Amino acid sequence: MKILVVGCGSIGRCHAINASRLAQVALVDSDRKRVRDLAARLDVPWFDSLPQSLDSWKPNGAVLATPTDTHLDLACRIVDHGVHLLIEKPIAHRIEGVARLLDIAETKGCRIFVVCNIRYHPGLVVLRKHLPEIGKPLFARAHYGNYLPNMRPGVDYRRLYCAHAAQGGGVILDAIHEVDYLMWFFGAVDGIACEAARLSDLDIDVEDYASLTLRFVSGVRAEVHLDYLQQVKRRGLEVIGTHGTLIWLSEGKAPELCMVRLLAQGAREERILYRNDAVDANVMYTTLISHFIAELEGRSTPLLDGYQALEELAVVLGAKAALKYGKLMRPEDVRR
Repeated sequence: MKILVVGCGSIGRCHAINASRLAQVALVDSDRKRVRDLAARLDVPWFDSLPQSLDSWKPNGAVLATPTDTHLDLACRIVDHGVHLLIEKPIAHRIEGVARLLDIAETKGCRIFVVCNIRYHPGLVVLRKHLPEIGKPLFARAHYGNYLPNMRPGVDYRRLYCAHAAQGGGVILDAIHEVDYLMWFFGAVDGIACEAARLSDLDIDVEDYASLTLRFVSGVRAEVHLDYLQQVKRRGLEVIGTHGTLIWLSEGKAPELCMVRLLAQGAREERILYRNDAVDANVMYTTLISHFIAELEGRSTPLLDGYQALEELAVVLGAKAALKYGKLMRPEDVRR
């Protein structure tokens, strides 16, 4: 199996290192020093041109780990060569062009998947496993917060794509993980409301705070809090059902403390379903890459496919539209 990693920034390096343990890997990046250095570390071939890498190396699959605003153009080029694709989240920063990308992939017999590594987080995995124990889900509260200047140690946050609206930045698009796993649990969304703002004095032109309300076709309601403001990274979820409540909370990064609890109806004491004081975040990425390779070999996995990713993009862009127009939006309002 031959996997081409396109983009050798921090997340591209992560994917390249993990993929190199499972398959043949080649790298491509317009930054010649960056791609040469990583290629030397991994002892793999490298290119500074995407067409050259596709024509001469002929990969089976590619991982696209470039800024969000470049996704559509590069992804179309990759699938047009008949190469299966795993794209870093979100699939794109705008709805226009995504359907065309999916059409090209279908014509060429390619499959497209999108990186949503939080599906493989041990806390979320345990919570999902125990969902039947709380009866019918009624509503959920999801949250994510992380201080933007701390997100990439050693890198000026103002250089990150997520700090710039033109590059698909802002916490609503960047933190699409929460929308992804809620839709994975509860299905399609048919109503979105949103409040968002830039509350800090960070040198960015995007929102650093957002509060989304999602209405699911299944009847479940969810509140989603997102921010770039918390000095300590925190992520979690509460799901309230007819027979109890599940609570996942993760705090910190390297080390990350994670706990999942179940509060059952009539129980005198809570049950701790999972606890880990030092979660290895890279396990999510190694599992993700192994599942991408499994998909290319014809084995089904929980990877997010391109069509589902389009639905999720419509939800987060619907949140932005709800903020702009001050009214409840539906995903189909964005797809028109």
